[in-house]
This record gives sequence, C-alpha cells and structure tokens, in this order.
Amino acid sequence: MVDTVARHPGCTCRELLMVLGIEGWNSLSKGRLNSRLYRLRTEGYLDWEPGIGYERRWYCDVLHGDQAPEDASPATSETIAEELTFDLERFLKGFRHVVVEEPAVPEGIELYDWQREALEAWEDHDHAGVVEAVTGAGKTRVALAAAADVLREGGKVAILVPTIDLLHQWKREAERLLIQTLRLNVSIGILGDGHTANLARCDLLFSTVQSACHNYLLPDSVPEHVESLLVADEVHRYGSESWARALEPPFGRRLGLTATYERSDYGREEYLDPYFGGVIFYVDYERALDEVIIAPFKIAFVGVSFAADEQEEYDEYDAKAYKYRRTLIKDYGLPEEPFGEFMREVTRLSKTGEEGARLAGFYLNAFTRRRKVLAATRSKYDRLEDLIGAVRQADKTIIFAQTKEAAERAAAPFVESGISGAVLESGMQRLERKRVLAGFETDDYELVAAPKLLDEGIDVAAADLAIIVAASASRRQMIQRMGRVLRPKEDGHLARIVVLYVEDTSEDPEVAHEGFLDLVTGVARNVEYFFTDASPKQLCSYLSP
Repeated sequence: MVDTVARHPGCTCRELLMVLGIEGWNSLSKGRLNSRLYRLRTEGYLDWEPGIGYERRWYCDVLHGDQAPEDASPATSETIAEELTFDLERFLKGFRHVVVEEPAVPEGIELYDWQREALEAWEDHDHAGVVEAVTGAGKTRVALAAAADVLREGGKVAILVPTIDLLHQWKREAERLLIQTLRLNVSIGILGDGHTANLARCDLLFSTVQSACHNYLLPDSVPEHVESLLVADEVHRYGSESWARALEPPFGRRLGLTATYERSDYGREEYLDPYFGGVIFYVDYERALDEVIIAPFKIAFVGVSFAADEQEEYDEYDAKAYKYRRTLIKDYGLPEEPFGEFMREVTRLSKTGEEGARLAGFYLNAFTRRRKVLAATRSKYDRLEDLIGAVRQADKTIIFAQTKEAAERAAAPFVESGISGAVLESGMQRLERKRVLAGFETDDYELVAAPKLLDEGIDVAAADLAIIVAASASRRQMIQRMGRVLRPKEDGHLARIVVLYVEDTSEDPEVAHEGFLDLVTGVARNVEYFFTDASPKQLCSYLSP
C-alpha cells in the first residue's frame, strides 16, 4: 500500500482504488482502503493534504528502511521514478479525469441553489439577517462565501462560535476554502484558547463568544471605511445579556447561522432580532431533501414501559408539574400553547421577583425531575440489546444520551457484544476527544455514545444510524441530533433514527417534541412505531440499510 502511494503521490482514495484495481486488487472496497490509509497515517507512514472540496490527497512519508510496514517493498528514487512514469501513463490513458496540471483558481465557493438564494436574500436585507437551515444543510459555506466577498475588498471578518472545538473546526474549513481553494491572501487570528488576536492585527478572526465578551473584536484602530462582517454560528446561543455583549455595533455586515432560531426565553426578541434583523432565509427538511443535501431517512419510535417503582416516582412529579402548570395558566396568565411559549414564560417568571416566581420555580423543578426519571428508566437500556443486530448492520452509529453516565450505560451492551465503541463527553481532554473522533472516522470505533456534546456543531464522521435514548422535549435538540446522521450516503441508502420513549408519558411522540413529529412526518421516507411487544427481529428488519 505504501509503495503504491509512493508511486502515485497526490492521489485521492478513489484514484488510488482505480490504480489498485489495475494492479489486481479488484476486491478492495473504498471503505476498506480509506480505513487502511488512515491507519497507515496514524502509524507515521502516510499523510494527506486537502484537495478540492472534501478530497484528501495522499502522500508517502516513509519510502524504505526498517520503519516501512510489511506491505511496502524496498524502493529507491530511481525505481520509484521509473515505475511512476510507466504507471502514470497507463493510469492517465484509462482515467483521463485525473488532472496533473495546476487547477484554475475558482471565482467563488461552489454553492447549492439554496445557498446562493440565501446569500442573495442576505444582500437584499442590507447584509444583515439570520439563515435558519436544518443541521447538515451547509450553513458554513454560506458564511464563508459572504466572508470571501468582504476579504476580497480588503475588509475584516470575525467568526463567532460557542466552543473551542468549533473555533478550530471553522478555522480549518476557512483555510481549506478561502486560502487553499480561492487562494485569498489573508492573515488569520484567533481570540480564545490562549490566543489574543483582534481585527487590528489580522483580516480573518475566529473567536469564542466567551472571549469576545471581554475583548474587542473590531477595535477603534480599524478605520471606519473598512468593510466588516460578523458571522455568529449557533446564533440562538447569544440571546442572553452576557453573551450579547459579543455582538459589537461597529460591524457593518451581520450574519447569524442556526438550525432552529428559538429560545426558551425572550433573548431572541431582546438581543438577537435588534442586531441581526430576524430570519431572512429558511431551509426545511423538504428543501434539503429535494436538493440532495441531506440523506433520505426513516424513523423508528421504540416504546418501553416503566417498572413499578419508576412509575410511582414519575407519577409523583408528573402530578406536581400538572398542578403547577394549571395554576400558572389560570392565575398568572401564562399561555397554554404552544408548549415552547409556555416554557419561555415560566423561565422568565422564575427569574423575577414578581408574584408567581416561586411557583414557576416549583414547576421547573418538577419538570426537570420528571425528565430525569424518563431518561434513567431501566427498560430503555434493556431495549438497547434488541438493537445490537441493527448496529452491526450499520456503517456507523451515534447514541445520544443526557449524561456521561447514561452514555456509558448505553454503550455497554454493544461493546460487550463485540462492537467497538467509545464514549465522548465534554470533560475529556481535547486530545483524547480528537483521538476518539479520529478513531470513529477510521473505523476503529463503530459506535460512539455522547451526552449533549454532539448536539451542536462538532464535526463527527458520517454515520447512518442514530439512537436517541433520552428523547428531548426540545424541537431544536431533536433536529440537531438527527442532523448528525443525515449527510448524503455514497450509495444513496437511508439514514435511520431510533427514538426510545416511555409509553403513555410526556415523552410519548404523540404528545411530545414540540411539533417535531409534525415536522418530520411529511418528509421522512417512513415513520414506524414499535411497542413493547415488538421483537428484535422486527426492529432489525425495519432498520436494515
């Protein structure tokens, strides 16, 4: 393998597969080759550089010697040159799409139709507004296309993110698209994670919102005539008094990105809308599916039942929540529907000194305790064993839980059955987290389980099966979790989403999820309910790729 890469440096995985096919490796799949390439990279024999789009072009770091793996035959610079000349002639004769000459610099970032329309809508709204698009649709490219226009004019761009992981993820993507693809000559800085740059010292700045709240992104030393753009990723997160301080008034252009522009308080109306001007473009599942920017999908709602002690505990908190809710609606005028609006009012009231604040706090406490009972019910984890066959059939699987302990508990039956898996959680060291994510990409792990860490933003390898152990009442969280497995599949097969729920409770999809079921029912390829008497065979049959 190393010898082949040495003789054909700069080839993508697909191109190497063609070369190996010529050399007689006809049974090798792209997935197995990709896994082998990454394994050799971790062992220090190969490395890759970004190509066009999401391509990775492979190069050999070790050509010969004691450090070469068993499948690398000894080679000299002369023999490599001879073999390279011969093989490339044969390769190019059969596959003329392989371009050796330097590619022309594209005029702009390649965009889907919806991305171009979103940019036009943003421009029509005086370069201000929020783009709301389902997770996986490609909001990052919209922002980087807007950034490219400003940077070409000699302007300044700041990209605001809520986490350090996202900060570095955005920086890598910007370097790939703006510098390597568009060849823009711009300087890049970071504010956060130990760095203290601002736009007086660079052209393109990446900052965490925490750091931006205490430092100027666009100092007064930047001349007023210089065009400036602020991009706010996961913009719904910034609708609080403290984080809204990062939304600096001097920026002439403003672009917010989100999968769901909603909050449980009035931060959107108080802070976000006045700054960005509200949503100016929206992409739902139907549009995303029509443009083949997400994979078609089907959903399995899998029901379980409480044990007697769990039912008793649930009933206690459910009765309290019901009583407090009725009183808040009847005596304090809180809206009964939609539920999200009611929760916004409860949260607001609980933080005031107004009459009813104490009762609002009682309701939120009962609501939280009821949700914990639902998340921890033993029958959900027993039911996971029925999904072992489905996980074995899947390409990769992501399990969503509410806590680190729940994630570990959810992964256990799969790992014990011989499926390679790992748990991701926010308390891990960043290098350890990167190791797990890299292992998931290279197929060292077939499954990862995580609490809320993967709900927003973090780039994770494409999976085709999601198992949601703790079904959220938040439509936003359900949309974000689904988005983790909705990247289009090379062979066009369906993504599958499993939602575990306790029957006849507030978690039941017939009454929960803030309209989430209505959102997906019309666009999912199929939605099926599996009650407690459904067999593992029935589940695996439905969830087959």
